[in-house]
Amino acid sequence: MWLTARLRPRRQYWRPAPAEQPTHRKWGHGARRISAQLVDETEAFLGGRFVERAEARGDFVPVWAWTNLLAHGSDKDLRAEQTIGLPRRDKAMRQWREARSYLAAEVLWQAERHGSLEEVQEAVLMPLELDLAARTDVIRWRPGRWAQAVEKALTEQRRVSGSS
Repeated sequence: MWLTARLRPRRQYWRPAPAEQPTHRKWGHGARRISAQLVDETEAFLGGRFVERAEARGDFVPVWAWTNLLAHGSDKDLRAEQTIGLPRRDKAMRQWREARSYLAAEVLWQAERHGSLEEVQEAVLMPLELDLAARTDVIRWRPGRWAQAVEKALTEQRRVSGSS
């Protein structure tokens, strides 16, 4: 018996030939939903509204996200940020919003005196946003510490550009 088993070829299961294998997969409902979420997150990020999107979904708001509006928002967005009424229900979020509102004014002031808003965003705020996103120590920062980091970056840029 052992001899016939060894002589008999092993059973091979049918596999499609390589040419018969599909070269693409159809997207199911789950993949479309994930794709839509990715597009939504990307639009929020590039539009400077990542914090608002995270809040609306009830997600955790990381420290770097508070820099998002400053780094990607338009002049109109930053001016509106200075006048937005702050929510009273959540003290922590109110403190973050107060800090961001103050910094929106600082960014606009910097842009008026030392170049355009886009130049300040590209030279200072976008690199700062990415730096904060990559760092692990910022998770415990409070709004005041974050505001100091943004102000320091803006001040250093002023020195580099030759203006004070």
